[in-house]
Amino acid sequence: MPLPVDSKVAGIAAASTLAGLPVATAAFLRLKYGPTVFQDLAYMHQRWILQRALQTLRQKNTKLVDFFEEHAKQTPEKAFLLHRDEVHTYGALEGEANKLARFVKSTGLVRCLDTVAIFMFNEPSFVLSWLAFNKLGLRMAFLNYNLKGDSLLHCIKACKVKAIACGVDKRLLNSMEAIMPELQALGVRVWIIGKSHQQTIPNGMVRVNTWNERGDPIPRSERDSMSDEDDALYIFTSGTTGLPKPAKIPHYRQVRSSFIHASLGLTKNDVMYTSLPLYHSAAYSVGFTNVIRVGCTIALDNFSVHRFWDDVRRYRATVIQYIGEICRYLISQPPRPDDGKYKHKLRYAIGNGLRPDIWEAFQRRFNIGHIAEFYGATEGPYFIVNMDGRLGSTGRYHGIFRALTDFIVIVQCDLETAQPFRGPDGKCVPMPPGETGLMLIRLNDTTMRFTGYLGNRSSNEKKLVRNVKNNGDLFFNTGDLIVHDKDGYLYFKDRLGDTFRWKGENVATTEVAHILNQYPGIQEANVYGVKVQGHDGRAGMAAIVFKRTHQLDPKAFYEHVVRSLPLYACPKFLRIMSEMQITGTFKHKKTDLAREGFDPNVISDPLFFMDTDMKTYAPLDNAAMRKIVIGQARL
Repeated sequence: MPLPVDSKVAGIAAASTLAGLPVATAAFLRLKYGPTVFQDLAYMHQRWILQRALQTLRQKNTKLVDFFEEHAKQTPEKAFLLHRDEVHTYGALEGEANKLARFVKSTGLVRCLDTVAIFMFNEPSFVLSWLAFNKLGLRMAFLNYNLKGDSLLHCIKACKVKAIACGVDKRLLNSMEAIMPELQALGVRVWIIGKSHQQTIPNGMVRVNTWNERGDPIPRSERDSMSDEDDALYIFTSGTTGLPKPAKIPHYRQVRSSFIHASLGLTKNDVMYTSLPLYHSAAYSVGFTNVIRVGCTIALDNFSVHRFWDDVRRYRATVIQYIGEICRYLISQPPRPDDGKYKHKLRYAIGNGLRPDIWEAFQRRFNIGHIAEFYGATEGPYFIVNMDGRLGSTGRYHGIFRALTDFIVIVQCDLETAQPFRGPDGKCVPMPPGETGLMLIRLNDTTMRFTGYLGNRSSNEKKLVRNVKNNGDLFFNTGDLIVHDKDGYLYFKDRLGDTFRWKGENVATTEVAHILNQYPGIQEANVYGVKVQGHDGRAGMAAIVFKRTHQLDPKAFYEHVVRSLPLYACPKFLRIMSEMQITGTFKHKKTDLAREGFDPNVISDPLFFMDTDMKTYAPLDNAAMRKIVIGQARL
């Protein structure tokens, strides 16, 4: 999503051409709104032009797939997708997608506005399935390939999925096979798509073969009954509580997301490399959609710390995507003679979570032209990107832009509940520059809308805050702690509530606690995130109270969590307590426990850490603590 600007406000900026301003007026604006006032006015003018373009696209009911089809018609021989040794052109993918769309239609199982799912790694079959489903006007649910069992089944049920496009990797097939009885009972079809090398597939699944289907264009009429207000996609987020929630992404938001790189100058000559999973909004909305609109090339793979820069050079990438954890992995590797040497200049890297302590070293060592750190959320209405390279910042919200729009507010809040405090007048209490607070985003009926989660009214309501500055106003609760400095630069500090982020994934503490509580003998489990030196985000930790008749069996407990949870969501540390700490309203205390962390010199309770080499939870003593602190223990 580009930074939204109200059309009336931007129109004022557009009318006030810089050259025509009287000297006295220019001096007044500079004095009142700072030295960047004219840069801000020019920026707002650009946003106004962009909003006009988006309005035109909406009037034409333009979908993201329309951009792809136009590029396939105009530049069919241009490379669209690079994957290892494979090169897929716009024209070739267009033909294959048309064949797959005809196969899907011939089954009679789905029609326009029905929902299908994609369960794949970063591979050509993911893109092929996406194209085919879009051509038929189908809604899509992106399934996290780390999920399994009940969590995976929950996601499928939540979106009322009728069919699943599954990759051929054995890990994916095993996850599907484990829930096949439930899928068959629901009438959900599983299509296996990709080069399978004639491997045996589990009973009940269908191997897709499109060799005898036609590859000519699918009529646009197949999808025209779907408006730009209809849901195009469901991307799962942990939100704040419970199992993964499907965030609703309407077609107009997909198109709007495809302009994120407009201010960064992405062109058809660029090659964007992403190793982030396409089921996440970071790779999909911030990366993939922009490539499709512009008509450039995307290089896809799964992340490998040893292969990353070789791939960048191999694909001649000019843009890369990152998360902070990737940057730490890469900079921790021994220096190589070819660090930062590319046949094509790496113009910029875009992502989030790059910490200030490695920012400059990362950019300098790998010769990256610009770090475009951003702030955004899958379900959020707001996106901002660092355009001027301010170290550690996600962007600037300042001066005349702030005065005229007033859609970001940073307020005091309760760290336990992630809810804002209220002053004597009943309104939220703003935080001054330099102090950390909860960021709220003003909502309206046009550019700043919260589309929410599918079929979850209570979760939607929890994200809204009313009467923030004035009676009747409405804001989106980001759940994030942000600080802004006197120059208006924003800096992300932490995530609040019952969600933390680890290895680039959101982890819902209540979901993990639910799994832990299923283990025999556990009376209560309180899950929270803790800081670990040398790592971004927070690692999962669980404070556990056992019934008097039971005690921890470290190996059995390890087997329970890895069987039920993705590895990134498994608690890395355990704290065995005799009694759970609760608040005055009988809620689990998390803030104090998170602050105490996992230091055996501070905590007298028995502590354990997840030893993936020995496949058990091992006692956390001083020797183990030292290994964790210096990065020798795998977490």
